[in-house]
Amino acid sequence: MGKPTVLLGMINDAAMSQTVAACLEYHGFEVVNFALDSLDFRYPNLRSRLAVLLKKTLGNRQAKKELMVELKRRQVQTAWNAHPQFDYALFIRADIYPDSFLREVRRRSRVMVNYQWDGVARFAAAQAQIGLFDRYYAFDPADIRADSRLLPATSFYFDHDLSGLAPYNPAAPRFYFVGSHRADRLDDIRRFCRYTQQAGWQLDFHIVNPNQPEAAQDYPFDGVYFADDVPFADNLERARRSSVLVDFVISTHSGLSLRTFEALGYRKKLITTNAEIEKYDFYHPDNIFIWRGGSLDGLQAFIARPYHELPQEIYQKYSFGNWVRYVLDIEPHIKISLPAA
Repeated sequence: MGKPTVLLGMINDAAMSQTVAACLEYHGFEVVNFALDSLDFRYPNLRSRLAVLLKKTLGNRQAKKELMVELKRRQVQTAWNAHPQFDYALFIRADIYPDSFLREVRRRSRVMVNYQWDGVARFAAAQAQIGLFDRYYAFDPADIRADSRLLPATSFYFDHDLSGLAPYNPAAPRFYFVGSHRADRLDDIRRFCRYTQQAGWQLDFHIVNPNQPEAAQDYPFDGVYFADDVPFADNLERARRSSVLVDFVISTHSGLSLRTFEALGYRKKLITTNAEIEKYDFYHPDNIFIWRGGSLDGLQAFIARPYHELPQEIYQKYSFGNWVRYVLDIEPHIKISLPAA
């Protein structure tokens, strides 16, 4: 019996789909990677740009998405043609794809699911596509409460390479953060950097600020770096080398970020501004510091305490291996839930 086949469709931000595909292969799937570089998309020529503009003028609002799919199809033509039927189609952020492509994949797949890890309510296209899937998962409890068609799922940590992880060392903490330059968390980041600088701790903060070179002046601190992009593989390696991961939640959702689960899987401490985390079964005050704004009193005592090892089932539950079996409904798996309120 051959490996189960899976079509992977997702936004290829920072080349993240390569890591997802590698983890799927590690867990025994044959993968056709149909991820789209929608954030960095460039029209191949002026003719294609004008053709999309004309289609939009005539009422086709998904013309650009259709062009991106057609260009991607050409790149993976051999693999696409070799699989007239997929066992599974796994989408992450399916709203970047046109409805016509999703219907085509639906006909070619035994099971098709989507995980909307950037919120559902924020995207009208996402809400309109729910009925196209066998199962549609969301990470924000507010989305689950608002729409009974949605199923709960957190994010995960990648478990295909957990070798070489150093134990937590409170004597020389190194704080890692990567995220875009955003006004709604600028004050928190500045305040945190100022505190750690005064404490003599090492920062490894990466602010992604494409086309905003002036943003660098907002972060006058040692250990803060700026880039147009941080490749996802580099992000994971920096997280592995750090002692403490830092998560400044954005104001548009209350679900837990991927950074949360990287901290869990890599046995790192976590500092987060998302107070919802204390409702989850992996929360432990020795491992997770919730900063509610204002004073950072208690942070030094938190850093000084050793990491608290959790039950093995918790680490298994939030691994990518369990997550993919859960969303695809493959036994055995541990069910993933979200807080009720």
